[in-house]
Amino acid sequence: MTKTTRLSIEIDPESHRQIKTLATFAGMSIKDYILAKTLPRKAAPKDATAQLLGNAKNAARLRKAIATPRSEHVGFETLEELKHALGI
Repeated sequence: MTKTTRLSIEIDPESHRQIKTLATFAGMSIKDYILAKTLPRKAAPKDATAQLLGNAKNAARLRKAIATPRSEHVGFETLEELKHALGI
């Protein structure tokens, strides 16, 4: 069994929400998202999420969604609903 260590950080609720949103859009857990953004890794093939967000228009929409107050957020039940909302 590999030995592991726990890492905890304290952040404000809004920062947590933003990180969680980015991780969700990347199809990752918060843990995996943070590790992917902070530790060097081998080049991985682009996944569908990366391809969607590789488009400047979609990336701008994501930034706008992250900046929107929580009370105005829209939820999506399926990937198809999200694609429709993004106009793709």
